[in-house]
Amino acid sequence: MPSDIVISARGLTKTYRLFSHPGDRIRQFFSLGLRQYHREFTALKDVSFDIRKGETVGIIGRNGSGKSTLLQLVCGILKPTSGTAQVNGRVSALLELGAGFNPEFTGRENVYFQGAIMGLGKADMDARFDAIAAFADIGEFIDQPVRVYSSGMFLRLAFAVAVNVDSEILAVDEALAVGDAGFRARCFRRIGELRNKGCAILFVSHSMEQINRLCDRAMLLDSGEHLLTDQPEPVIARYRHLLRDESDARFQMGEEADLPTAADAIAYESNGASIESVTLLDDAGQPAGRLCGGRRYRCAYRVRFTRDARHVRYAMLIKSQECDLGGAYSAPSREQGVPCVLQGTVVSVEFEFLCALNPGSYALNVAVFASEGEIEYALHGIQGALHFQVRTDVDTPAIGPVDFNCRCAVQPSDTATA
Repeated sequence: MPSDIVISARGLTKTYRLFSHPGDRIRQFFSLGLRQYHREFTALKDVSFDIRKGETVGIIGRNGSGKSTLLQLVCGILKPTSGTAQVNGRVSALLELGAGFNPEFTGRENVYFQGAIMGLGKADMDARFDAIAAFADIGEFIDQPVRVYSSGMFLRLAFAVAVNVDSEILAVDEALAVGDAGFRARCFRRIGELRNKGCAILFVSHSMEQINRLCDRAMLLDSGEHLLTDQPEPVIARYRHLLRDESDARFQMGEEADLPTAADAIAYESNGASIESVTLLDDAGQPAGRLCGGRRYRCAYRVRFTRDARHVRYAMLIKSQECDLGGAYSAPSREQGVPCVLQGTVVSVEFEFLCALNPGSYALNVAVFASEGEIEYALHGIQGALHFQVRTDVDTPAIGPVDFNCRCAVQPSDTATA
């Protein structure tokens, strides 16, 4: 393997045996291969690629495409059914949140434990510990058992360890989606520093904005197959085609999965109001699960007030599920001068908007707020109340959630430049 290549995969394949009943495993063992009590599922099929020092490669694809399996094979967590993955250098992995952490150990103990797993002695970790603790920034919780940590604390500590052990290869599997915006910014700055030092980075994400901004190349997987490796933009465009084709197929088959659903919604605890019956409607008043760019739609919901509330306003937020940017936000009631809503009141709220979104997957959040003086607080909110797809009749390779309908004019300049 050439010295500048740190990962070389050839024909990587991973197949699992799936048993419909626990007893079938025993039957399979005693059958001596004469009878099959299982079916095979191939998570990854004949994947080959090379990654060089200092290169950042994004891995994208639909759910179940084999992205996590590929990282686990590269990191040595899984053994391939066939093929090889040659790795030249120490691998630091941030795969599943909290993976490798002992919940009964303190954060400090887990830092040293992770170092030992990676072949670093106590003296090495002593020299790194202050930098790890500073990056994690979890204060006195560093000496508390990690079982009391929030998901954000888990992420901070795990990432701090992963980026401070002088690895030649860093593998990150969607973990950064958990952190807040400030911490993610610090993580991405640190990833840039590691790349400049020659660290190769494998980065799995559903955020196309992150993939386009961070990666030198992108790799597209689908149903375990390697479809394309190229510069990020053409790979992202191919990925969007897959999502669009899937959405069209479901729509033509009349599947209910294409309609808005609150199955994955997170409803916050009521603090004086309750949001009910969130719907997304087209201009004919029919439920809409697939929106078309350039058309008008309505988000409607009811709010039932369980106590008096002053200076109430209502909100709608559309958030892309493929990048970190938010979408549309509105608060009309304050402008209408509603000073107080009494307990027991039921209000119908309706937002009408023009869909100016690029093709992709989106979630709709709704909320109701009140304020006393300069202090504003949430009465109720639902995150991911509805999920929907957006497509256009035009093949748009744009990256990002919003179509600004920009126009560019280029003209010769009268002034010559040196």
